[in-house]
Amino acid sequence: MLVLIFVIVIPILIFLFNYHQYKNSNYCRETNNSFLSVYFDKGRSGEYYLSQYLSCFQSMGCKFLFNLYVPRDNGKTSEIDIIMFHPKGLFVIESKNYSGWIFGNESNKYWTQVLPVRRWKSHKERFYNPIMQNATHIRAIRKHIDDTIPVYSIIAFSDECTLKDVTVKSNVVVTYYSRLYKSINNIISNSNYSITPELLNQTYEKLSQFSNVDYSTKIQHIYNNR
Repeated sequence: MLVLIFVIVIPILIFLFNYHQYKNSNYCRETNNSFLSVYFDKGRSGEYYLSQYLSCFQSMGCKFLFNLYVPRDNGKTSEIDIIMFHPKGLFVIESKNYSGWIFGNESNKYWTQVLPVRRWKSHKERFYNPIMQNATHIRAIRKHIDDTIPVYSIIAFSDECTLKDVTVKSNVVVTYYSRLYKSINNIISNSNYSITPELLNQTYEKLSQFSNVDYSTKIQHIYNNR
């Protein structure tokens, strides 16, 4: 009987704890996404976990925007996971909540995810180069912000995966969720640039119009990017 109570009660307590933690998160306040919609969606849950690793920057006064749909010149939109607004610049973060082994070269159009199926067997999936993907996002953002503001490209992979052979020669950062704070701090410590609070707030306001978009905008984005 005690075992049965333990099996039932503990998962409920864990669920309630996670729910309470989520409702008090910056991600919840900014996106208005329900807990269940994040809990059962791999992409959204990755963004949420990633935002938790960035919460220390929030305590320093940084602002965040999530799930932006920024117009591009070709009539399509760029769906951007996270932008962090820091006095040293804008950090555009692409979240990849993947598992398995990851292989990719900065110049390749597609990267490879290798997933174990059973002993000695594996399954390969290709996905669009996230560095190229984020470069498209940044070009879209550039149309709406001051030219002098530095914009940094960050690709963050879940700690559930292993970056086996990922080659990057540019200044784009490819890292894990758990190493994101250290990676961003390295950029900040090596930068001599500083945005005025007024310009940073203006930039945040300009880009905030592209977050919390309506359902039709999201559907149009999916249709245009098929």
